[in-house]
Amino acid sequence: MTKELFIKYLQGKCTEAEFEQLLGWIKEGASTTSGNGMIHDIWNEFEPEASPAERIKYNRILDRIHHQINISQKSGHFIISEAPARNRILTILTRAAAILLLPVLSILIYSTLSNKEQYARDLKDIVIEAPAGSKVNFELSDGTKVWLNHGSRLKYPYRFNGKSRSVSLTGEAYFVVAHNQKVPFIVSARSIDVKATGTVFNVSAYPGDNVILTTLVEGRVVLSESESNREIKVLSPNECLKYDLVKNNFTVESGNAAKYVAWKSGRLVFRNDSLEEIAKKLARWYNVDVEITNEKVKEFTYTATFTNETLAQVLDLMTLPTPVSYKLTEIKKLPDGSFTKQKVLIGLKKDN
Repeated sequence: MTKELFIKYLQGKCTEAEFEQLLGWIKEGASTTSGNGMIHDIWNEFEPEASPAERIKYNRILDRIHHQINISQKSGHFIISEAPARNRILTILTRAAAILLLPVLSILIYSTLSNKEQYARDLKDIVIEAPAGSKVNFELSDGTKVWLNHGSRLKYPYRFNGKSRSVSLTGEAYFVVAHNQKVPFIVSARSIDVKATGTVFNVSAYPGDNVILTTLVEGRVVLSESESNREIKVLSPNECLKYDLVKNNFTVESGNAAKYVAWKSGRLVFRNDSLEEIAKKLARWYNVDVEITNEKVKEFTYTATFTNETLAQVLDLMTLPTPVSYKLTEIKKLPDGSFTKQKVLIGLKKDN
């Protein structure tokens, strides 16, 4: 992939073979060091006399664009498996064009504004989501690394200002926080705030769950109530705080942090977990609906680790030592072309 070909693509003059080459670069090399450098070179051609301060602002815009490229690649937005081959290529390239044109459009718009600082301030917060059944990882502008679990969302500012680096989490995320003793990193998750300066931790706060889990891997975090700012607890490494939203109290579990962060490495880990809790995790992990048809099955607990098993394999293994049974419903195509979500019915063997 060359800069000349990229410019040729932007001008709409690529041949079919060149389109294929460009597509491969979009999927594999657009966010690499060399890919970033090429886009920087193109920007320099648009604004060769930019001052150092202006270049810093350009880089911040580019960082945001790279977030979007990274998310689009990891979430499979460039793959449309059901479209005919010819239309699929055109659709992919259309979406790619929308992304790759952003650096050029941003620099042109930015350079024509009379109040460039106001433009930077007016940029809206960034929201990154991990679609159901998938995970996403990315890096914030301060160097903090984030992994989002299935069906989770993180909202954060275009750039951090003020006395804290505050983000808002819905769902579950694993954070490796860039150290800054003077500017703490704060995760707001429902009614709880988790504050750190340079720490590795995990927060699980899915809507509908009655418990918020905060697991500390390295460093130190301070948990407090969002509204009152009342301190709840200071955690030490390898501790997990479970805050009950219904009872308004908490418990701390020590020595089992690996269980709560295993999802980041693609592992489902259960340690004496109830079937009710396991059902919630399976629903998010495999993007299915899980319905428990007999209340008695909630009494069963399981200890197991799964890595690459399919949903059916996990369920088969879980039913071997207990009188639990399951049934998978068929996926149906709807009139609008979408499909129903698969449902798992879990009950007792004697019920079937």
